[in-house]
Amino acid sequence: MSGDERKMSVITEIGLSTGTAWAGVVERGQVVRITAMTGASLVCFNAGDLTERFDQARTKVYNMRIWLSAGEKLFSKLNNPMMTMIVDGFAPDGRHDVQYGMSSRAVLATGSREGTPARWAHLRGKPVPDHGCLEALETALQPWSIAAHDIPMPFNLFQHTEIDTASGAIRPSPLRPLSPVPVDLIAEMDLVVAVSACLDAEAPASRTPVRVTILSP
Repeated sequence: MSGDERKMSVITEIGLSTGTAWAGVVERGQVVRITAMTGASLVCFNAGDLTERFDQARTKVYNMRIWLSAGEKLFSKLNNPMMTMIVDGFAPDGRHDVQYGMSSRAVLATGSREGTPARWAHLRGKPVPDHGCLEALETALQPWSIAAHDIPMPFNLFQHTEIDTASGAIRPSPLRPLSPVPVDLIAEMDLVVAVSACLDAEAPASRTPVRVTILSP
């Protein structure tokens, strides 16, 4: 245990089974620790103005990177830093995704009907799951009256993605942590944070729950 960890106290800890989500208020300076070996999607909102929310595009532009790791920040649609990653337990073996969106009932239905997009081709001709990450996050965010269409594209933790910089092709990868590892993000403003445990098509069949821990200095 590091000196920093000894100084932090656990406020709350939640275990998420696949297809479920959690949301809560995280105060500036508090740390969100997500521990997993399968995909988890994170979104966040300014607790004082819920119309200000995480933005994938601005996050990539301000960091000048298409992958994020320790020391880099998540930015809002209003160009403000929202969170900073201070621990990346997936590095250097894997990377976190800020290219893809999230699963939803509509996406899963298309996978069952047409076998597209490719990451959901295994669903073709099979019963459609009744919800994806979008619906799980919407349910978790109900206390703040955040509708599905106001939930931004997420920061997809532990979901390694390969990008061909010559052609621009994006390909999901089965690379995942071999054991549960943490990612710590410190809040740069008071936030409403939501995390879902993804229906991770590329992850190994044996999964452990996604664990969300909120820590205070």
